[in-house]
Amino acid sequence: MQRLILSGLAVLAAALPFATQADTMDYSWAEFGYVETELDAGGFDVDGDGFALRGSVAFLENFFAFAGYEDIGFDGGVDLTQIQVGVGGHWPVNERMDIVGRLGIVNLEVEAGPFDEDEDGFLIGARLRGVVAPKFELEGGFDYVDVGDDDDTALVGEGRYFFTEMFAGGLLISIADDVTTLGLNLRVTF
Repeated sequence: MQRLILSGLAVLAAALPFATQADTMDYSWAEFGYVETELDAGGFDVDGDGFALRGSVAFLENFFAFAGYEDIGFDGGVDLTQIQVGVGGHWPVNERMDIVGRLGIVNLEVEAGPFDEDEDGFLIGARLRGVVAPKFELEGGFDYVDVGDDDDTALVGEGRYFFTEMFAGGLLISIADDVTTLGLNLRVTF
């Protein structure tokens, strides 16, 4: 699956010179989505699903603040809540592609019956984001998350199609050593 993400990034890089200009690279948006997650670690294999809220607000010329919230229910009555808050920057490579960096804090809460654990940590991420066709953009890179005693690096890929200048639908895939997440979302750009 990691080869699939890397192949997608190679296609993004190859397609960018042929893409026509589309004004979709905004950094002020809100997104609501459905996510499915599979956790496979040390003989422990569970599936879960839930919803995610994400958003970003641009400030200055090349910076943005972001926030995210996920609420996922797993098999066996395990619930996971994750909150991310941070800042990022974007720097144009050309008129259709940006390099994006993010730095933030993460709060992760896991509840299973009487068990309730709450941990804090941080995230660092880097991505390429580009317009590959009119109204269509791809984004790919990595997110490193360190929470409590656990750390993991995920390869992340996103694609979104803009139905109008303001509304888009998208897909997300995130693949780490023990966790795979697939998402479907709707975005409002403002």
